[in-house]
Amino acid sequence: MTRIAVVAPAPLLASGLAAALAGVADWQVRLQDQPPQQGDGAAAAVLHARDGAQALALNAALPRDLPAVLLGADLRAVAQQPATRPLALLSPDASPAQLRAAVAAVLQGLAVREPAEPWAGAAEPPVLDHEPLTPRELEVFELVGKGLSNRDIAGVLAISAHTAKYHVGQILAKVGAATRAEAVSLGLRLGLIGL
Repeated sequence: MTRIAVVAPAPLLASGLAAALAGVADWQVRLQDQPPQQGDGAAAAVLHARDGAQALALNAALPRDLPAVLLGADLRAVAQQPATRPLALLSPDASPAQLRAAVAAVLQGLAVREPAEPWAGAAEPPVLDHEPLTPRELEVFELVGKGLSNRDIAGVLAISAHTAKYHVGQILAKVGAATRAEAVSLGLRLGLIGL
């Protein structure tokens, strides 16, 4: 049984989040007043923040390696922090299906961001150990993540296949990956590309 801790500022809101997760086999949902701590048995946490300051505080209160889904209206500050755990950032308007998918993704070690805003409103991409990706490289990276070949990427972006190949090579070098598949895996974990 996989235990999911749910923390929200109001009991009714916490109950709603728990109800959205209740139908998944092998998930045991537990409502809590405080974020889970190391050793309390939680496999993941779902947290609802009133504002950006509370989002930062909730994120900081979690054990470093505990997967988490954070819902809130202003998650830019959290999105700008270096990733220390599998983390999903969702708007408070996320559907129950999106919430369940985000929990499943973080349990698998992936990062999730809103589809329309891959950086969840952040001014800049998350910090990498390597040189940051350019906006064009981020576009190419999304297409690599969708399985497109260099020729297909060139057609979508109206660039030459040679330029697409160059961008893919730069992406591999910057994220420290040897293959496209490894780069996509790293990109998903770091939240650089979406699902």
